[in-house]
Amino acid sequence: MKKILIAVAILCLVLIISCSKKNEVVTLESGLQFLDDSLGTGREAKENDLCTIHFAGWIVNDTSKLFSDWRADQNKMQFSIGDSKLRNQPLKFVIGTNSFIKGSDEGIYGMKIGGKRTIVIPSKLAYGEAGIGPVPPNTDLKVVVELVDVKDRVVVEMWDVPESLIKEIPSGLKYAIVVEGEGANADSGKVVTVNYSGFLLDGTKFDSSVERDEPFSLILGMKQVIPGWEEGLKFMKKGSKVRLIVPPQLGYGATEVGKIPANSTLIFDVEMIDIQ
Repeated sequence: MKKILIAVAILCLVLIISCSKKNEVVTLESGLQFLDDSLGTGREAKENDLCTIHFAGWIVNDTSKLFSDWRADQNKMQFSIGDSKLRNQPLKFVIGTNSFIKGSDEGIYGMKIGGKRTIVIPSKLAYGEAGIGPVPPNTDLKVVVELVDVKDRVVVEMWDVPESLIKEIPSGLKYAIVVEGEGANADSGKVVTVNYSGFLLDGTKFDSSVERDEPFSLILGMKQVIPGWEEGLKFMKKGSKVRLIVPPQLGYGATEVGKIPANSTLIFDVEMIDIQ
C-alpha cells in the first residue's frame, strides 16, 4: 500500500511539473517571449513549412497582463491590428520567409497542429523605429497564433514553354496554350478558379498561389484583375494550362507593386481549375 501511495505521489508531481512547464513564459535570446496556451499534436512547424494559421494581433500599449486573453478585453480593441477569425479567413504563409508579421516566425517554430501560442515581439524584431501602417515606431506587438495546419512547402519553377507556341494579339498580350483543356472557354460573368505563378522577365518569382496552396477565384469582366488577365483567361477552358506574357500597359504600368518594379513585363503560368 505504501509503495502504491509513493507511486501515486510521484505521478502527481510529474503531472504538476509538466503542467507548469506548459504554462511557463519562454524568453528567447532575441528578447521574443511566448506562452503556450495549448500544445496541439502531431507535426511541428519548422523553417520553410507552409503554415495555415488563425491569428489576432495587438499593439502593446502597456506591459501588464501581457499573456491574458485580450480578445475578451474591450479596452484592448482599439489596439487591434487584425483578427483572422472575425473575417473567417485563415492565413497561409511559408514560415521563415518573413511573410507574416515581422519578427513572428521565431515564435511559431515548434508549434504543433492545433496548438495555440501567445507571442510578444519586441519592437527591434518587429517594425522598429520606422513602424508600419497602424504600428507606431518603437512598438512591441502581441500576437496570438492558432496553428491550423502544416505542410511541406511546394517550390514552383517556371514552365518550359516552346517559343513556337506563343501567339500575340493586337493589345500586345502574348499567350501560349500549353494544355488545351475541355469544354467552353471562360467568358465575362463566369466565376473562374485558377492556380498561377508569376515571374519577371529575368525569372524572378514574385507570387504563386500554388506555393501558398490557395487557388484564386474571380468573376471575369468585373475588373478584379489586371487587363492582361481579363483578356488571357478567356483563352482558357477547364483543365487548361496557359502562359500569359503581359506587357506593362496590361499589367501595373508605371506603378511599383511589391516585388514588381515599375514598367515590368510579367509572365504568368496559369492553370484553370474550374469555370462556373
